[in-house]
Amino acid sequence: MQPQLIRLFIFLLLLVGLFGMAYGQTNKSSQKDTANSKSFVVRMQDFAKSSAISSVADFEADKAEQVQEATLVEIKKNIQKAKLYLRTGLDTLAAKNELSLIAEHAKLAGDGLFANKETPRTYRNLVSTQKLLNALLERCNLQKTKLDNHKKQLSQFKYQIDSLSKTKELFSFPKDSLKLSKYMQTLVVLAREVAPIDSVIDQSIMQTQTLQNQASLQTYSLENHLDEVTHFQQQMSNQLFHPELSYLWQSSEIFRPFGQIFDYSAQKNQLILSFFTFSNVGILTCVLLLILVCYCFVWSLKSAYHKETESQPVEKEHLIIRNPLLSAIFIIANLGQFLFNAPPFIFSMCFWLVAAVALTLLLRGYITKFWMYAWLGMLSLFVLSAIDNLFLQASGIERWYMFFLSVAGLVLGFLIFKKGKREELKESLIVYAIGLMVVLEVFALLFNIFGSYNLAKSLLVAGYVNVIIAIMFLWTVRLINQGLQLAFNLYARQDKSLFFMNFDKVGQKAPMLFYVLLVIGWLILFGRNFPAYAFIVEPVRDFFFDQRSIGSYTFSISNLILFFFVVSASVITSKIVSFFAVDKRTFSKQDGKKGIGSWILLIRITIILLGLFLAFAAVGIPIDKIAIVLGALGVGIGFGLQSLVNNLVSGLVIAFEKPLNLEDEVEVAGKSGTVKSIGFRSSVITTFDGAEIVMPNGDLLNSHLVNWSSGGSKRRTSVIVHIAHGANLQQIQKGILDLLEADDRILKHPEPSVFFKDISPEALEMQVFYWSRQTKQLAEIKSDVIVAINQLFIKNNIQIPYPKQEVFMHTVDSRKNKT
Repeated sequence: MQPQLIRLFIFLLLLVGLFGMAYGQTNKSSQKDTANSKSFVVRMQDFAKSSAISSVADFEADKAEQVQEATLVEIKKNIQKAKLYLRTGLDTLAAKNELSLIAEHAKLAGDGLFANKETPRTYRNLVSTQKLLNALLERCNLQKTKLDNHKKQLSQFKYQIDSLSKTKELFSFPKDSLKLSKYMQTLVVLAREVAPIDSVIDQSIMQTQTLQNQASLQTYSLENHLDEVTHFQQQMSNQLFHPELSYLWQSSEIFRPFGQIFDYSAQKNQLILSFFTFSNVGILTCVLLLILVCYCFVWSLKSAYHKETESQPVEKEHLIIRNPLLSAIFIIANLGQFLFNAPPFIFSMCFWLVAAVALTLLLRGYITKFWMYAWLGMLSLFVLSAIDNLFLQASGIERWYMFFLSVAGLVLGFLIFKKGKREELKESLIVYAIGLMVVLEVFALLFNIFGSYNLAKSLLVAGYVNVIIAIMFLWTVRLINQGLQLAFNLYARQDKSLFFMNFDKVGQKAPMLFYVLLVIGWLILFGRNFPAYAFIVEPVRDFFFDQRSIGSYTFSISNLILFFFVVSASVITSKIVSFFAVDKRTFSKQDGKKGIGSWILLIRITIILLGLFLAFAAVGIPIDKIAIVLGALGVGIGFGLQSLVNNLVSGLVIAFEKPLNLEDEVEVAGKSGTVKSIGFRSSVITTFDGAEIVMPNGDLLNSHLVNWSSGGSKRRTSVIVHIAHGANLQQIQKGILDLLEADDRILKHPEPSVFFKDISPEALEMQVFYWSRQTKQLAEIKSDVIVAINQLFIKNNIQIPYPKQEVFMHTVDSRKNKT
């Protein structure tokens, strides 16, 4: 810009000088003047044109220089970003190893189905292969998605660097040789930085493309294998009663060595368990939290029971509180297994074993020895059959193993029915489960003998799973009913009007829906052992999981059930948290924190709001649509439900400002009492007469509230005493102070005081002040103080004046006599 200003300045100077010379040449001829004038104009026009061209060129050069600087800076930024991403982005070597591992696992999964086809197909191998292939397909799709995103990011970096490198201003070189030399040096340095990064990006894109192709081929192979497995399952289901092997005593088939089958089954089951556990860590964490919550609830029942019974031993009918931790583990292990979607057999077996061990420890000493031995026998056979179910390929040794297991089940069932005393049985329905076990083992034995291996194995395992699951479910219902009955007896009478948990409404038994759900769960666990189960359940699964649409919104029945389940769970959780917070018998007085009452309401609101947002997120409803609906509802609420909204908002104000808490002694609207609960819309105050006032939170805040408990839990009381004239005031004052100091219920700080308030013709008026703790014994303390003062007066012969009036009577006769 400076050369342009210099040229413009010189041009103006020349113009002024030339005009001065034109005015000074007055003696020349007009023709000569005209010729000179034309030549001057031409020269000025040429000068102006050249100056304009030079100015435009300078402007374009400056503009190009600025664009060059910005472009070079942007290229360097993209180079740094690309370097950082190449260091911290996707590890292609790890992805390659993962794909290789998936291919290796897929080969293991196909053993006996797609390789070594000479071995007989088994239903357990088909199911395990299907679950393993699904897990591998999920991992392969995950790697494929990562590779796609990685390639997309690399291509974006390459495109940005290439597009910036092709900016036309970069090829506009300066005319100044010095500037040109410096600019060329900058370009050389930049080229040295860009070239290796560009080469690395190209190489990474090629590697990623190769891995993408490998992942796509692996995905295609896994999907094909899954289709084949489904076809094999359908074929096996249609030929369920056709024998696959020869008779048991013939055993003409050539099986793989038992050691190879053992190693193969162990590796495959380990992979299935690790994959399923890793993909369900969140649900496992929820199960552990449920165990903790259940343990806290049962432990609170046990603490309340001991306080009610003065630490007497737990009665036999209260088995649930005998060991709260074992009870919690047993109940949640039985119910929590239904939180998992289609778990593999080995994973379910872990839950069953944990629940069975917990039940065994609970029943020790609770049931008779015979039924304990019967339970241990059935549990042992269940463990042995579950181990047999983990073998995924058939062998001659396993067939004989199955034979002896079936015979053992028949013998055990026969002994139970012959020698068992049914009157000693705590749950009579167990007999039917044992009978079903015997029937299934009979058929398992027959089918095994005649070569129907898959059906025999399914019946064998189903028989023992049936009896163990049935027994554990029956005891689960029994323990839950015991817990509800205990809670009803311990808490219902005291907490009928609380807003937290009302056991009068819960009842003393689990609802009938709970029994129905447990029966359905038993049928599911029982049916999973048969090949036809998947094809029977498929229509039901489609009904619950198929997407339906209303306008532009899509949903499924399972999402709706999940929505109501999450909302209900949040409400129940909020009530449980509130229940434990206000239960006085769970914690000692020293452990309880006064002032938690207002926070309970805030915690409940937070839990319910979180539950609502999680429920909306679970069903896939966008938050912006929820905001629109809430905004529309807000208008109607503002006009039609003003009082309700006012009470709800007042509840929030109480939660944050905490003008009162639970167990505070308050006085409002002329009524005194103790705060029993603080709810969403209203609060409950128990008067000293025994009545309960349900007061809306809005009225509670708008009234003149007097909180006697907020001032350090101290309250001053006064007693007015009248004394006859002539009494020793110093003696009376000292005596009253001594008896006040002797009472432990009266505080020493602030000190009691005695003041003489007034003197009248009838008496001396004295007022006694003392401080005591804010308790329900205020009236009792005042009564004792009055009694003590009265005894002091009697002992020291101090008179209390009585109201008296002198009346003078005059008669007419007396007046006359005087006159």
